[in-house]
Amino acid sequence: MDMQVEVLVRGERSDTAEALREYAHRRLSFATRRFTHRVRRVTVRLGDVNGPRRGVDSRCAITADLVDGRQLFVEDLAAWPFAAITLAAGRFGEALRRDADRHQLRRGAAAAGQLGRHGPASA
Repeated sequence: MDMQVEVLVRGERSDTAEALREYAHRRLSFATRRFTHRVRRVTVRLGDVNGPRRGVDSRCAITADLVDGRQLFVEDLAAWPFAAITLAAGRFGEALRRDADRHQLRRGAAAAGQLGRHGPASA
């Protein structure tokens, strides 16, 4: 199953917006490489929080629809849009890893509950 990725860029020139889209796709492919089977769709929203004023104002928000129906959301702020994408993609990869770990623990706990505390029950 291929993961759908949509990158929405607000407030940038068209040539810069295209470069940001390509960069976001590349960073997400690195961040999700091990977990693409768990993700149905990813939406990346990139915008300038303060408008033309300077400062730490590029916001990158990533929302993922997982195959089990749940959602993950991360965001980050940076002075430059490429940096915001890098930081948010890193957070997103970590969130996917933690989610997979929790899922594995729940699945392991359910299997342990069926076996009982000390192995299979003998009747």
